[in-house]
Amino acid sequence: MKKVVIIEDELLSATRLKKKILDIDDTLQVDGPLRSVKEVVDYFQSHDDYDLVFSDIRLLDGTVFMAFSKVMPSSFVIFTTAYDEYAMQAIKSNGIDYLLKPIDEEELCEAINKVKLRPSLQARTGYITDSGGKYKERLLVYKGEDMISLSVRDIFYICKNEGCTTVTASTGNTYKLSSTIQEMEEQLNPNAFFRLNRKYLINIKALKKVSPFFNSKLIVQLYHCQDEHIIVSKEKSSRLKEWLNL
Repeated sequence: MKKVVIIEDELLSATRLKKKILDIDDTLQVDGPLRSVKEVVDYFQSHDDYDLVFSDIRLLDGTVFMAFSKVMPSSFVIFTTAYDEYAMQAIKSNGIDYLLKPIDEEELCEAINKVKLRPSLQARTGYITDSGGKYKERLLVYKGEDMISLSVRDIFYICKNEGCTTVTASTGNTYKLSSTIQEMEEQLNPNAFFRLNRKYLINIKALKKVSPFFNSKLIVQLYHCQDEHIIVSKEKSSRLKEWLNL
C-alpha cells in the first residue's frame, strides 16, 4: 500500500488524521482532503492510483454517498465519522471499517493493518477473479417459459421456498432457477455471497438492515424482499459480522 486519500470537510480534522496515519506508516503518500461531493467525484473520475480511502460522511455539500453513487472508489474505504447511523451504507460503499470520532489511534492502526492483510477489492467482490473461472459469472434463469442469462453481479439474493429455488435481481424481478440453493452456494464466490440460513443466499448489495436479536442472533432485512424478519443463528451471525468486517 502506497497512496491513501482523505475525504474530510473539516481541515483541522483532516490534518489530525493525516498525522495519525503517518505516525503509523510514514512511507504512505497521503492526499487530500477532498471536502465536497463535487471534489470527490472529480478526483475519482481522474485518479485510479490510490490504495485506500479515509472518508468522513457529511461533507460541505451533502454526504459522501452522493459522490459514491456517481463514482464508486476502486479501493477499500475506512469511514471516519461522528455519526453511527450510516454503517449499512458504509458497508455497501466498499467500507472495511467504521471509526467514530475522535479517532482512537489503536483502532486506526488495526483498520490500516486489516487493509494490508486483505486481498484487493476486486478479489473480495469476486467480480474479477484470479481463480481460473472457478466461480460462476452468469446464471441461466427462467421467467415463465423464457430462459434468461443473468449476470451474477445483478443478483440480490437466492431463495429456497416450498421446494422451488428463485433468484431475485437488483431490479426486483424474480426468476426461477433449476439448481438448488446448496449448489449455488458452492458455485458462487463466498466473498460476494453469504448463506444466511437454509432459505437465503444473499449478495452483500441486498442488505438493507441488520439488527441484534436475543441470544446473540441477528435479524436481517433485504431489499426487494417481503420477509422483514430473516433470523440468523448465533453461529451464522458471528460469521456474518466477520464477512461484513463489523
